[in-house]
Amino acid sequence: MILYHAIKGVDEDENPDPTSAELIRLIGQNCHSIVANEEVRQRYERHLRGLFAKPALLTQAVNFVTEIFYNSSKFFLEKSPAPELPAGVKVPKEDIYVVRAALLSRPTLVTTETGLRNAVNKQHELLNLTALAPKDAIELAKDM
Repeated sequence: MILYHAIKGVDEDENPDPTSAELIRLIGQNCHSIVANEEVRQRYERHLRGLFAKPALLTQAVNFVTEIFYNSSKFFLEKSPAPELPAGVKVPKEDIYVVRAALLSRPTLVTTETGLRNAVNKQHELLNLTALAPKDAIELAKDM
């Protein structure tokens, strides 16, 4: 949902909030990247198509696509198959694909979804993965 929130300029409650957009801007500006597997990439593309259909969001969507999504130095597509979740790990069912994708390279998982963040962080030992809210990830993204 970071992509959606960044392009729309809202928070998880649809209130005006530039946090996700600032995070994406910093990723584009600094030595950071977005890592995804094929499933996550396809879901991003579906979201982008929906955002392209909204004229008010067209400029922001095009900027994201040109600066990040189709920039091989900023958007890295992991080709390996995503591993299964470790035994005993519980995450929201709708987010299993995200956690499995994150297990490929163990990046910092950034999400606006509190339930996913809490689940990942409570099981940090099993997953060897950390989840942050966009406002917390901005501090990391500022580092070059």
